[in-house]
Amino acid sequence: MDANPPRVTICAIVKNEGAFLLEWVAYYRLLGIEHFVIYNNSSTDDTRAVLDRIASRAGITVIDWPSAPSSSALTHFEARDLVLSLSDLREFNWWGDMRVGPQLRAYNHFVTYYAAETDWALFIDADEFVVSRAGLPLPTLATSYGRDPAVGAVALNWRYFGSSGHQEPDGRLVIERFTRCAPATYHGHVHMKSLVRTAALDRMIIHSGRLRDGFHYVDDGGQPITLRDDGFTPAISHDRLYIHHYSVKSRAEFERKRARGRAQVADGHPHKREQLDDEYFRRQDLNDEEDRTLLHQAPAVKVEMARLLA
Repeated sequence: MDANPPRVTICAIVKNEGAFLLEWVAYYRLLGIEHFVIYNNSSTDDTRAVLDRIASRAGITVIDWPSAPSSSALTHFEARDLVLSLSDLREFNWWGDMRVGPQLRAYNHFVTYYAAETDWALFIDADEFVVSRAGLPLPTLATSYGRDPAVGAVALNWRYFGSSGHQEPDGRLVIERFTRCAPATYHGHVHMKSLVRTAALDRMIIHSGRLRDGFHYVDDGGQPITLRDDGFTPAISHDRLYIHHYSVKSRAEFERKRARGRAQVADGHPHKREQLDDEYFRRQDLNDEEDRTLLHQAPAVKVEMARLLA
């Protein structure tokens, strides 16, 4: 094992995720994450209280992140183009310029002010759990990928998990309750998120980063790839490192997701809840196969949850 593993930091934006954050943070602590930068996007539940309670033990930096309707709000593609046009990220008011949606602003605020404090950054959501097939911590995996100096980022494919037939939460962990998922070859699994070497990162476009010259993306097996439309891989790979994406959870929890809306869009914007409808639930409620990979981690996650609350 590397005596000086690289620092890996999680960057995430959350809104009304108080019911899930303790488990999520504990899970990633067991994967070797010692620092989280979490943007609290105008939550109205106990999200901030949960984060404050565990911040010192978990290594969490909490940033209250405004979200307000803007008459000049840009579409995702307009905002992407604006971000790409900046010659210097420090030129932009990431905290206050509401033309750009909260998630894109948060990620690039992190790139601007926090990326230099870590070696690698994982840009991930609170319903996404990275899975290492070999059970290796993320710093160890980052060491492996980083042996090639041209590797700037690793694309991690999703695996969609459905509701497993649950209508309501029942007190168990997310990783215990939801074990039914889409077939591994499901076309939607070309969606990806990014584990990025910060020295290679120029700016973020939510699912992927724009890398500096001389760096490229690889898949989880370390093979060079070219991304499509800033968020899709040319093929699906779950061989080494991938993501369990609990995009709907139970029906009641999906309704709460619909109420909080999409992180890419500001509060009050007419597109905030666009596509988060019954058809979305039907499309994402994928239960064709069973994957019990994370069940064995539940006891250790519960121990870490208790430690964080102690």
